[in-house]
Amino acid sequence: MTDLEYRRLEPVTVYAATDVAPGGENVPAAIDRILPSLHAALDAAGVDYREPGTFWYEPMEGTDDLRVWVSWVAGDEPVPGDAWQVVDLPAVERAAVTTYRGEMSGIGAAWGAFMGAVIADGGTFAGPSREVYLQADGPQSTWVTELQQPVG
Repeated sequence: MTDLEYRRLEPVTVYAATDVAPGGENVPAAIDRILPSLHAALDAAGVDYREPGTFWYEPMEGTDDLRVWVSWVAGDEPVPGDAWQVVDLPAVERAAVTTYRGEMSGIGAAWGAFMGAVIADGGTFAGPSREVYLQADGPQSTWVTELQQPVG
């Protein structure tokens, strides 16, 4: 993890698909269900989509479950599809941000350290957290993921 910083997140329109991670600890399984079919559907449709991939997580009220979203940036003229939704992620005026480098097996611990640092800094969570995959080609040991948490 790199240092904690605070900044504005710009709005972005994405092609997204979703699933539920029961109990919250099943996020990797939900991503594994979403990612290949979304990628294949976008490729088959020939729509314009771009990196970086953005994943976000929403607590489901009254449960320990998380709604998991997987997305890619939509091109200039987004089109709806049966296998995805066009989602406008809003701007976030203030978000805590850090960079995680490495294997996805360590991202849970990185999130824990990041959230702890935000709380220790006096931050309060103000919306769904996001992961933005800045570098996700090649071995996971070379991946670069930005962790973003809107804060009050």
